[in-house]
Amino acid sequence: MQDRDDSGSALGPPPEPTQTHSLSDAAAPSPPRTGPNTAPTPSPGQPGGLPRAGTERVGRFLPLKVLGQGGMGVVYAAYDPDLDRKVALKLLRVLGKGADLEEARARLLREAQAMARISHPNVIPVFEAGPWDGQVYVAMELVDGGTLRDWTEAKPRSWREVLDTYLAAGRGLVAAHAAGLVHRDFKPANVLVGRDGRVCVTDFGLARAVGDTSPDDARAVLPPPTQGLSRALFEPLTLSGMVMGTPAYMSPEQFRGEADARSDQFSFCASLYRALYGQRPFDPDRLSKVAESLKPKGPPTGEPGRTVSLERPGAPVPESPIQDPPRDAKVPAWVRRAVMRGLSLEPEVRFASMEALLEALSQEQRLSKGRRRLALAGVLAGALGAVGAGTWWSSQVCAGAEGLLVETWGPATRQRVTAAFEATGSPAAGELARRVGDALDGYVGAWARQHTEACEDTRVRQVQTEALLSQRVVCLERRRKDLHALVEALAGTDRAGAEKALDAVYALPSPGDCADLEALSGQQPRPADPARRAELEQLEGRVSEVKALLDMSRYAPAKERARALESQVLATGYLPLMAELRFHLGWLQAVLGEKEQGAGLLERAVFDAEAGRSDRLKVSALNKLLYVEGERKRFEHAARWAQLGEATLQRVGGDAVLEGDLLVNQANLALMRDEPEQARAFLEKASERLSRALPPGHPKRARVAFTLGRTLLELGAAAEAKPVLEEALRQTEAAVGPLHADVARRHLALSMVLRELKEFPQALEHARVLVRIQRTLLGATHLSVAEALDEEGMSLLALKRYDEALKVYEEALAVKRQQLEEGDDDLQYSYDGVGQALLGLGRTREAVEPLKRAVSFTGAQEDSLGESGFALAHALWKEGQSTEARAEAARAQERFTASGRAAQAEAVRAWLDSLPQEPAPAPPKRVTKQRRQ
Repeated sequence: MQDRDDSGSALGPPPEPTQTHSLSDAAAPSPPRTGPNTAPTPSPGQPGGLPRAGTERVGRFLPLKVLGQGGMGVVYAAYDPDLDRKVALKLLRVLGKGADLEEARARLLREAQAMARISHPNVIPVFEAGPWDGQVYVAMELVDGGTLRDWTEAKPRSWREVLDTYLAAGRGLVAAHAAGLVHRDFKPANVLVGRDGRVCVTDFGLARAVGDTSPDDARAVLPPPTQGLSRALFEPLTLSGMVMGTPAYMSPEQFRGEADARSDQFSFCASLYRALYGQRPFDPDRLSKVAESLKPKGPPTGEPGRTVSLERPGAPVPESPIQDPPRDAKVPAWVRRAVMRGLSLEPEVRFASMEALLEALSQEQRLSKGRRRLALAGVLAGALGAVGAGTWWSSQVCAGAEGLLVETWGPATRQRVTAAFEATGSPAAGELARRVGDALDGYVGAWARQHTEACEDTRVRQVQTEALLSQRVVCLERRRKDLHALVEALAGTDRAGAEKALDAVYALPSPGDCADLEALSGQQPRPADPARRAELEQLEGRVSEVKALLDMSRYAPAKERARALESQVLATGYLPLMAELRFHLGWLQAVLGEKEQGAGLLERAVFDAEAGRSDRLKVSALNKLLYVEGERKRFEHAARWAQLGEATLQRVGGDAVLEGDLLVNQANLALMRDEPEQARAFLEKASERLSRALPPGHPKRARVAFTLGRTLLELGAAAEAKPVLEEALRQTEAAVGPLHADVARRHLALSMVLRELKEFPQALEHARVLVRIQRTLLGATHLSVAEALDEEGMSLLALKRYDEALKVYEEALAVKRQQLEEGDDDLQYSYDGVGQALLGLGRTREAVEPLKRAVSFTGAQEDSLGESGFALAHALWKEGQSTEARAEAARAQERFTASGRAAQAEAVRAWLDSLPQEPAPAPPKRVTKQRRQ
């Protein structure tokens, strides 16, 4: 591709010079000469030649002086004798011959006539257009001034001056788009700035080679014809496949020969970027190479957003050539965000219209108007003074956000929730209710701060449009519905739900997400029709109820409600809500055992979220999907979904909490694939991300640390696991208090790792805390208490405290025999403990029976059966049953070998070798019968 500067055309021939010129450049007009026009001498390769200045007329206009010319035409200063005024006269050369020439001329005339219908102060007025000697002329206003490029380079300009001037030019583009015209070559050289400061856009795609009248004209994305414009004038004039524009400002689709109103938006933002930041936003050669890879594949879906390939969910996306603005530029962030969105590579991601772009860029102007409104507060100046009045008004106009949630969460609702918790009878109910209440207080405070900030950004600081305020309020209202649904679920909780309550509170979507203006602006717009909008809001509240039940682990009623809502939500066509419901329903089906159906719904949720631009929801759905696919042993599919999640997070600029969640499930996937080292790497990275994003004591931080510690233990790295599990215990106690099932699980893990390290006294301490928590929470006869007693017994055996161990194991066995069938494998551990304790006490005869029962549970783990068998061999040997002892020891050796316990297998072999050899049995004595006498 040839090198191009800002004024170079992708068509090849050099462009016309600036079409705006000072009146001082033209001589005063001479009296017009009457008579017919004299035919000029044609130039080589042109249908017609150029008129001689001052001697020939073009239509009724008398050309006076050439102001500039290029390969496509020429601009004159000319005189209009009928109205006695000077004009800019542009002659456009029409290439072609025969029918092509006539149609090309007709097309140019229609476009010029359409421009003539535009009456807007920021569009150069077109007075007249017509044919002349095989060409088309356009008479326009002659503006006294220079181009926008000249204006920008004349002296340093503040960002406010630059933005105000470009906003005026943008309003000209809006007027042209409303009339059915696409500029196709917006750049600073095609904008005029008069000496009086007036800004006018000119050259609406007229200076172009038109000779191909292909029937496949590209259709511009424009509003329908305004009243008074004929259909003929509204027919689009862009030719498909023709690359038009100036490369330094061209959109990716223009490099492919496509253009519509969104292409003008891209060119406008490219021009504004350069004026604001003093550098190009992209390299044209790089953009042209990326443009082809961005070409849509397959038929359009009719839905917003990019199509995601199911077969290749992790397909690489071309690196964007659009450069980030300089960090030290003194341009507000809201300007940068709007400009960068207008420079999106894909037209669908840009603003819906030029008008929407200008709305986002007009906040400074609204600031000035807002300051004038603030002057109304001057009525208080007599009492408070001008400064005091402004301060008072600023503090009051957005006050009271906390009161908006008092019915959802306030003293009365807190009392209801506390009463519901206490009614469960859980010993931890009071502590849990207090912690849940404190967490909800914090959530309400964060919500109120976001609501106040959103209001002040528009009404006080005036740095945000009313439209953006509305979007933020809608987002916060949805958060209020989520909060309301959860509070209602908490007020009807049972004992199991109370344990999940704190996790459910922390699962509430953050109010801080409602400050992400780029994400909010990119989402599918809500219905404009009031009835449809009201229906959508009502359905959102019911979907919030599904989420609340799901987060409280009330899966069956949550699934029932989700199914009842499905048809109504899908009928709305509102993709973010469709994605959310399918996300919840898919996960519910998966956890209830319908994994294939659940995976299918989660996939649909991903696509709906992508189409509706709900990026956070998309990553959450991908996270669940990769876990479910891992459980289905579809590991390659799961890995690809994880890659798509990573790519989405990268595109939106990252989110530490979502990234941490994704890493945890990638670790789970690695564990499913029996890759604990890979799981460890994922978990360490997740722990690092979440420790920076979440406060100490957050349940999610505790859970990740716990999973990492368990993984290290599985890897045999007990010494490394110990401090990680100790930290998990501290984090969990900080989150839920000392009396909670999660705390019990942490003590169990620490007891196991300390026994592995042969730190038996410390292991015993954790085991006894475990027993105490389970007894308090569940009662003395619960199966979990028996399992905790087994853990305590193991440390007592290791410490040779056999009397205590026997009592502990006998209690555990008694509880289990009440709760389990006689052949249940869980009985094996307690029978083994009783037998081992009796053996340690020297009561070998009594030890044989429970140890024989222990080895009879063939479904138990091989190494556990090996331990019991070896103990039984000892007891049998001491009871003089040497043959049975040797046979039992041999079976124990085989079990240790099968389970990878080489050291234990070798210990059994050594014991067998140490036994004295049994004497060979004596031959039987021959008995001689005596004959009777």
